[in-house]
Amino acid sequence: MKNNWTIEKENPKLRDKLAKSLQISPITAQILVNRGIENETEANLFLNCTLFDLPSPYLMKGMDRAVERIKKALENNERIAIYGDYDVDGVTSTALLYSFLKVLKANVTYYNPDRLKEGYGINIDAVKKLAEQGVSLIISGDCGITAVKEIEQAKELGVEFIVTDHHKPPQELPRAVSILNPKLSECKYPGKEIVGVGVIFNLVIALRRALRDEGFFKNGEPNLGDYLDLVALGTVADCAPLLDVNRILVKEGIKRMQSPKRLGVQALKEASSIKGEVTSYDLGFKLGPRINASGRMSTAENAVALFISENLEEARELARELNEKNSNRQSTEAEIIKEAISLLESNPALIGANSIVLASRNWHPGIIGIVASRIVERYEKPTMLIAISEDGVGKGSGRSLEGINIYAALSECRELFLQFGGHEQAAGLSIREENVEKFREMFDKALENSEEQYEKKLKVDCSIELDSLTDSLISEFELLQPFGIGNPEPALLSRTVEVVSQRIFKDKHLGFKVKKGTKLFDAIWFNMKEPFTLPDKVDMVFTPEFNKWNGKKEIRLRVKDVSW
Repeated sequence: MKNNWTIEKENPKLRDKLAKSLQISPITAQILVNRGIENETEANLFLNCTLFDLPSPYLMKGMDRAVERIKKALENNERIAIYGDYDVDGVTSTALLYSFLKVLKANVTYYNPDRLKEGYGINIDAVKKLAEQGVSLIISGDCGITAVKEIEQAKELGVEFIVTDHHKPPQELPRAVSILNPKLSECKYPGKEIVGVGVIFNLVIALRRALRDEGFFKNGEPNLGDYLDLVALGTVADCAPLLDVNRILVKEGIKRMQSPKRLGVQALKEASSIKGEVTSYDLGFKLGPRINASGRMSTAENAVALFISENLEEARELARELNEKNSNRQSTEAEIIKEAISLLESNPALIGANSIVLASRNWHPGIIGIVASRIVERYEKPTMLIAISEDGVGKGSGRSLEGINIYAALSECRELFLQFGGHEQAAGLSIREENVEKFREMFDKALENSEEQYEKKLKVDCSIELDSLTDSLISEFELLQPFGIGNPEPALLSRTVEVVSQRIFKDKHLGFKVKKGTKLFDAIWFNMKEPFTLPDKVDMVFTPEFNKWNGKKEIRLRVKDVSW
């Protein structure tokens, strides 16, 4: 069985320098080098970062104006509304700012649009409703950077906007009181990859500082550490790289999720059956999907209500409802996957194309993005799924592979769309049903003419002898957490290891024992694409970890790939 592994290039000089300076193993030092660390200062910050290492929020362009406008609203008891997106980032942004402003006794409400009825971003009908409720200041969360027309219309209604967003700014910016977005030109804030809830957290830090300087807090000020659980959840769920500022925010947020003060997080952990230590995996694959399910299946209202709840029984009921919606989402997802695979497998022309474009009137538009990701994983081709509504208009969601720019390919088909947007790896569109077949042809041709090529590779940090794995080395690896995008788990390669025994369970997992020299280890390979039996000796890429069970702690090898 062949492999396609890429072993990271060693840097012995820097590796040994880091190992000596930080008193860590050369293997851990090499992993730091692989993550882009270039000197001892960066390495020390990576391993030992704290909240004190966060940059000043006032480095963000427009922060002073945003703080002054909110202070004015507080002084005049103006009605403030937080307008957040319906995904996890938008939900956590909304809940965080709402909770903080409530502590300040602000006259505040919130609004999250209905994904299916209103769509993404600011819509003027919602602004009108808020204006009728007496709202004079709207603060957006995780959206608003493209709302040029809507914010002009809001002014006519007597409503001002502070936009907080993290998406790429367009050429024409809305004329808001202030725009907080680290990707703005001339913005000196160094954490360019923070997400919407990270921007909101910076706004809250700056606002608390300004209020403190004016003697606002007579009976103690709010502890902003209590809001980091939401920041961590929104950051991980939005697939942000866990480096630099994001690394600090998520690392500190996860600490506070072990024994959460927030009743909503406590209830959500219970509903998700998270009993041990909370990890970034739990945030991305257990908690995040339950929050997203609310916005995907209907509205995000219950998700926000969960995080601002001050009653444990109420929080548990809301978490139970989100759990139920997530189960419904999973069932709907399974049905769409089944139909999509059936459409593909029954049509050789579709299977043989450079890309996959499928459409159906049976699909839920809030779920097709997840399914597109599953299809990409299975067939390793850029995929666009389109849910056709009763009026013949399709909403499409696409996903791509590393190295293939799906947005560029869609741009060559723009004449067929009612609208489209996105970035290299994910995009959305709307299209009339009668144009789907033409789009399939043009999209496939655009990808055929592209110079970009995809070749699936597994990056390996370094080679290691199995008998050099020790408890102290695995403990060192834990210092590298939280793992995620930009900071993957260590991937180690051991060659010619002896397979002592093996068994397949649940038809998709392989458990086996491996031996090198005198050391014997348990290994597990989750979710094999196709079950098969291993030969007596293999080369193996794996992540070593502690398997804690029945009060025991042993090293286990979580396998990523094997070759022989």
